[in-house]
Amino acid sequence: MSRPGHAYTDPAAEPAPSLPEAADQGDGSPAFPLPVAAVAIFAGLRLLAVGVSAFLLPRGKFQTLHYSLWHLIASWDSGRFLTIAAHGYSYIPGDLRHDVIFAWFPGYPAAIDTLSWIPGVGAHRAALTVTLAAGLAAAWGLGRLGLALTGDRRISLLMVALWAVAPGSLVWTMLYSDALFCALAVWALVALVERRWLTAGVLTIVAGTVRSTAIALIAAVAVAALISVMRAVRAGEPAGAWWRPVVAALTAPLGLAGYWAYSASATHHLGGFAWVEENAHNSFDWGQGIILAAKSAIISGPTAPVALTLLVLAAAVTLTACSLAERIPVYLHAYTVVVIVLALAPGPYYLGSKPRFLLPAMLLGLPLARLLARARIWVLIPLFAILAAASTWFGIYLMTIGWAP
Repeated sequence: MSRPGHAYTDPAAEPAPSLPEAADQGDGSPAFPLPVAAVAIFAGLRLLAVGVSAFLLPRGKFQTLHYSLWHLIASWDSGRFLTIAAHGYSYIPGDLRHDVIFAWFPGYPAAIDTLSWIPGVGAHRAALTVTLAAGLAAAWGLGRLGLALTGDRRISLLMVALWAVAPGSLVWTMLYSDALFCALAVWALVALVERRWLTAGVLTIVAGTVRSTAIALIAAVAVAALISVMRAVRAGEPAGAWWRPVVAALTAPLGLAGYWAYSASATHHLGGFAWVEENAHNSFDWGQGIILAAKSAIISGPTAPVALTLLVLAAAVTLTACSLAERIPVYLHAYTVVVIVLALAPGPYYLGSKPRFLLPAMLLGLPLARLLARARIWVLIPLFAILAAASTWFGIYLMTIGWAP
């Protein structure tokens, strides 16, 4: 039996969940379909964030960036993705300045290149189109996933809103791969919940060409498949009943493994991608960089950016603990935990980028969404407007001190 407010049930006992796309508002009038509502909420909050960006850039300390709004959108790592889209991984073997290009995965540049050939589009517009479309698709998927897990439309849409304004969300309107990865990830998780195994496997393969965070998706597919196969075997079901989860689990790593193999061959290092990350000071130190930053902040007094970033990371850890108490499938817990580890364990550099690395942990918003579901709409609207402005300020502020978004 599930607790009130929890829609998820044992997949071995129930058919794949049917997800209602519309509901009554409570006054008898029909609500917008769930995809429309989720996309509209995400788009509205991101438009507000763009407006805040345009307001901040010519003012105060932000003037030191000398950014127009478009410069902000196409800044920092955006240039790496555009270079790969235009020229591929052209480099001088053995020259780290060029080998480091392999830290950026090919999936997003490939999507850019797919659209940039259209007359009048070009690489920049193609990249922005991919980013915006992926963000909207991810919002739709997160709303659908939330509804499957809770059966509560309001909680589902609040999860979308929280994700849209999370610290690091400035990249939802930048030429970065994060939105594309999150879109692939959330729809892969939806496919797992609905037991569409082959779809989950294919989406995970593609996600593996976009970000190394696909390790978390691979883990989720493996855990879900293992549970399904064990149940099927115990029930004495024929192989025809469980071959799909086996195929999904075996094929899910192909995208990530394929890129790792390519980068190893191209850089002439057996470790390939891991070697590049190590030389870029972003290899696994199991959180020592964060611990040292926290110790320094306690002993010497924190600077504002360090204090704010550590606060975000502490909140993420707290929400992770809270999310583990949610009665949702264990493979979703596995996904969240692996994302958190992948975000926090590497170091010692890029402390300011860690809020962005946490964005794929979309289910961290579920406990907060449950709490906020009790609030009235006239409270929620100004609250999320403030959060959108604050997260935008935070992202641009980190840029002014030389920390990547």
